[in-house]
Amino acid sequence: MLQDAYNILYISVLIILGIASLVAMIRSIIGKTIINRFIGINILTTLIAVVICVLALFLNESYLPDIAVVYVMLSCIATMLLNKLYINLFRKNTRKKKNRSRLASVYGRENTDGSGK
Repeated sequence: MLQDAYNILYISVLIILGIASLVAMIRSIIGKTIINRFIGINILTTLIAVVICVLALFLNESYLPDIAVVYVMLSCIATMLLNKLYINLFRKNTRKKKNRSRLASVYGRENTDGSGK
């Protein structure tokens, strides 16, 4: 009797987490900025780790939380690498814009797109 109540609870929690995962996936797909996409992906990976932990309780499998911890660590490392890549790309583009504006001010040109007009 009590086990049936727990099973209903686990299934309802899994359904709610599935809906939340769909919302996070939609946020990461239609996000206008890269920050919205990063946040959506982080939320999605966190929800997947929680789903794995709930499945561990539902199936009485003791190895699943270990898999969830490894998954969260890999997600954290991947997020840090993506952020570092994005920051370096942003800095590179900012330097290019500054150099173009300096050249334009030195040579007295208004057009810096390289067309020569």
